[in-house]
Amino acid sequence: MFLERVEVVGFRGINRLSLHLEQDNVLIGENAWGKSSLLDALTLLLSPRDDLYHFVSGDFHFPPGEMQERERHLHIILTFRSSIPGRVPGRRYRALAPVWVTSDDDYRRIFYRLEGELAGDGTVMTLRSFLNSQGEPMALGDIDRIARQVVRLNPVLRLRDARFSRRLREGNVSREPELEGSARQFADLARELALRPQVLTDEQLRQGLSAMTQLLEHYFSEQGTTQARERLMRRRSHDERRSWRYLDLINRMLDKPHSRNQRIILLGMFSTLLQSRGSVRLDRDARPLVVVEDPETRLHPIMLSVAWHLLNLLPLQKIATTNSGELLSLTPVQQVCRLVRDSGRVAAWRLGPDGMNAEDGRRIAFHIRLNRPSSLFARCWLLVEGETEVWVMNELARQCGHHFDAEGVKVIEFAQCGLRPLIKFARRMGIEWHVLADGDEAGKKYAATVRGLLDNDRRREREHLTQLPARDLEHFMYREGFSEIYHRVAQVPDGVAMNMRRVITRAIHRSSKPDLAIEVALEAGRRGTDSVPSLLRGMFSRVMWLAHGRAD
Repeated sequence: MFLERVEVVGFRGINRLSLHLEQDNVLIGENAWGKSSLLDALTLLLSPRDDLYHFVSGDFHFPPGEMQERERHLHIILTFRSSIPGRVPGRRYRALAPVWVTSDDDYRRIFYRLEGELAGDGTVMTLRSFLNSQGEPMALGDIDRIARQVVRLNPVLRLRDARFSRRLREGNVSREPELEGSARQFADLARELALRPQVLTDEQLRQGLSAMTQLLEHYFSEQGTTQARERLMRRRSHDERRSWRYLDLINRMLDKPHSRNQRIILLGMFSTLLQSRGSVRLDRDARPLVVVEDPETRLHPIMLSVAWHLLNLLPLQKIATTNSGELLSLTPVQQVCRLVRDSGRVAAWRLGPDGMNAEDGRRIAFHIRLNRPSSLFARCWLLVEGETEVWVMNELARQCGHHFDAEGVKVIEFAQCGLRPLIKFARRMGIEWHVLADGDEAGKKYAATVRGLLDNDRRREREHLTQLPARDLEHFMYREGFSEIYHRVAQVPDGVAMNMRRVITRAIHRSSKPDLAIEVALEAGRRGTDSVPSLLRGMFSRVMWLAHGRAD
């Protein structure tokens, strides 16, 4: 059982959001676009503590800067789904039998709704219910008891450095009778790990890893005696047996020589995980959802890679947020979800596991995830044919007063990847796009591809396509008043008759296409904005308009 969907209306910074979750999820989005509010909702409603959460007045959404317009109603629906279709949930879920709903896809789901009502005197009422397949509340005797079972089985552990450090200083590590020695040993080690990791000896690290293993087995893998483990393993599901393989893989990896940094990172990560549960004992049947906020903080990219790999070995559902292109380069694009604030909602965009065929997925993985991961943060892509256009478009836009980086525009060459996969991916991820195509035969085919994807809609074509009235950018700029640059670089003396194509070819031969394009762009800067061709100035305006449509 795992959290499959979160629907939020009127909670803190979210006016409306519907988010589908997988086993591993990486959320990206600009500031004030709902990431923190989403994590707050999950943390508050599913936090492993004794009391169920009750909403307060500060939980109700209001438009930025308009507190007097605060909403009076909010609701959150958490949808949990069984892991395997057609199978009756096992022993650990027996207490939830009254609220399971069988869906058309043969999975069983639980729809847990929480509502808040803010009265005129500032008092807040919190209502809980479980919904049937028609979205209507079920008639249940003790809703709070079932809600506590849901939280008990699916607690959220939120990893935050600041809170972790504070709890270490306070010495707030719970002790359970059967684990008191290991927990105390791990707490002592964790303090040193947070304050002075460099003084820890290899023997202390090995002891800490041993204590970590005992705690990990107890909390996340139902570890008991050896005989009990053998009996349980025969009855466990495939996912549970896989959890044991992950734990074994962690142990074998950390036994390798020269793995001190990996040991320190894993101990620090697990210390934070342990601390996030506070003083509440996690149930032996619990399958926590781990929330990780900006794991790149204070980590060198090499250490970030190690930490991220270790975190992904934990057999738990995970939601991470990041502003790091380095981390996105380590993450399959199917796991990335973009949160984008529109006028009436926070939209969630993700490719999903079946979003692209294998060939297109391979191209996107290489062209975007590995080589241009920061482009996933962009609001709009300006897609151009090659390297030359990347250089010159950024420079000419700057000459026109448009700073693409600050405006969320990324110029991406598409020739190596193919145009169609990039546009398809951008659409699935909620990224606006515009294509600049040459006027030669290849450019005409690219333009035809764009028109086909737009269903030959002329209005949308104007928004998403610019085609040069020349065979390529060099011929276009030559005709737009920059011929003297090409003649100078080509070293063609005045008075020598030579046609345009030969001059351009000779100039490229004596320089290079990117260097020649930059020379033209710099000359445009010296002449002023009016020297930039009106076709390109219009394209820049449309690209900025598309980007601003995704701005806060």
